[in-house]
Amino acid sequence: MDAIFWLALAFFLAAGIAGAVFVGMRAWHAWQAFISLAAAGAAAAERLAAATEQLQARSEAAAARVEELNAAVTRLRRTQARAQILLGAWGEVRSLLRAANVLSPK
Repeated sequence: MDAIFWLALAFFLAAGIAGAVFVGMRAWHAWQAFISLAAAGAAAAERLAAATEQLQARSEAAAARVEELNAAVTRLRRTQARAQILLGAWGEVRSLLRAANVLSPK
């Protein structure tokens, strides 16, 4: 009976040590997975921050271009208004010349 007791105790201790090693290895692998996931998340966050900064710079440049475009459109409208005035005056001159041609003998 004494030998069975020692054999059972040895088996119990071996099972406990093997279980502790197994749990330790699983914990180590889980920790490594967590660390790699955290590193990947940090890298993704850095890429996202860089992309956000680039997008902000592009939007500021686009806003500046929109202001330039609005100024150009304002100048174009002013030029179109002047051209319409000049075309109207040219039409009046042509109608006066036609009237003069009708009245004057050839």
